[in-house]
Amino acid sequence: MSSQRKKIPLATKKLVLHESGYKCGNPVCRTIITLDIHHLELVSKGGGNSDDNLLPLCPNCHALHHKGEIPIESLRAWKMILLSINEGYDRRSIDTLLALDRMNSLFLSGDGVLACSSLVATELISVTEFQQRVNEPNTKTYHVHLTDRGRLLVEAWKRGDQQAAIDAFKKD
Repeated sequence: MSSQRKKIPLATKKLVLHESGYKCGNPVCRTIITLDIHHLELVSKGGGNSDDNLLPLCPNCHALHHKGEIPIESLRAWKMILLSINEGYDRRSIDTLLALDRMNSLFLSGDGVLACSSLVATELISVTEFQQRVNEPNTKTYHVHLTDRGRLLVEAWKRGDQQAAIDAFKKD
């Protein structure tokens, strides 16, 4: 007897989408337009509709997973790392980590640095004073970039390597 797939409750969908910032759970992708809700443990194999079994993926990443190009181990690691990062950082900080990974560095005002204070406090980013703006002598600019720890965390998250993400926070 085949089990009939039950509809995911709206409250659960909202929770899972909120966890990922309404973006694809793949940290390399982060598409926002259309998202599928993927069951980590497939319904056909006994998986249910609880939030801990669900990860939003864009249709492309979802298809890549089902083709075998994105392994289930990566999906599970993305889910666990995403949950962990969400507990420690706000959405803007998470996006800042990914942006710094792509751009290598940013130049921010003091207010911009304050918005990244949790990333500075946990040594994921480094901030140095850059220069005063000529036309705004009372305004300072700061150079911001990922620290070695920050780079290790982002690289581990993108690879779906949960242990490496944990190791990034170990003190030297």
